[in-house]
Amino acid sequence: MDGTKKINYFYIDESGSISNNQSIFIHGCVKTDSPHTISDALDKIKSDWRRLLYYSKLKEKISKEGFHAVENNLDMKADVYKILPLLDYRAYFVITNKNSDYFKNIMIGKDESDFFALSLKKLLHDRIISTNEDENIFYFETIKLSKKSLKQVIENLFSQYPGYNYKYEIVGKEEENLGIVDYLNYLFFHIFGDKKPDEKPMPRMLMNLDLVCPKIASINFLHKSIFLSRKKKVDFQVTLENISNNY
Repeated sequence: MDGTKKINYFYIDESGSISNNQSIFIHGCVKTDSPHTISDALDKIKSDWRRLLYYSKLKEKISKEGFHAVENNLDMKADVYKILPLLDYRAYFVITNKNSDYFKNIMIGKDESDFFALSLKKLLHDRIISTNEDENIFYFETIKLSKKSLKQVIENLFSQYPGYNYKYEIVGKEEENLGIVDYLNYLFFHIFGDKKPDEKPMPRMLMNLDLVCPKIASINFLHKSIFLSRKKKVDFQVTLENISNNY
């Protein structure tokens, strides 16, 4: 052993909004010790998009949007979802149904930055305390919050773990590895988010979630205090059936 510390890279992004009328808020995190394998795979996809005649009329849109599941068309989504089960990462999620009594009650007297901070701590607490022997680098996608800035929320979070080993950056979509979190978040957003009464999730998206379940280490349904994990008993492992039954 040469004493070199392992380096963990964490990419954190959210989907949905706390203060609007959307029914779901998602905090997602991807952990990897080989970020270049992810960025290389994404660069290959983007290179194909720019090269192929099929995408020739979308080149400007591709350059502007990058890997953003809400904006990317169905073909682009398919290209990304094909590789998600193959990459080297573990994913973690905190998901809240905003129509729940839990959310309505906890927001009494609070603003979006308060709930954002709560959700973020639920997401990262175990990540922070379980990896302190390593070097940890956190990438947060920038977001505007009321009352407090994202930097204030992050600084307050890490101040609760004195002596723990971390660095962090607040970045935009130029950090393309965030695209992995964005695409994973979008699966939950598509399946559980607002729909018309007769609208159902696309079967392909359900299949995509099923394919990435082995990459998901945990899901915390905050509004139900239900925690799915690959280490738990069968009824609370991360499977498509358990996700659907427990949301």
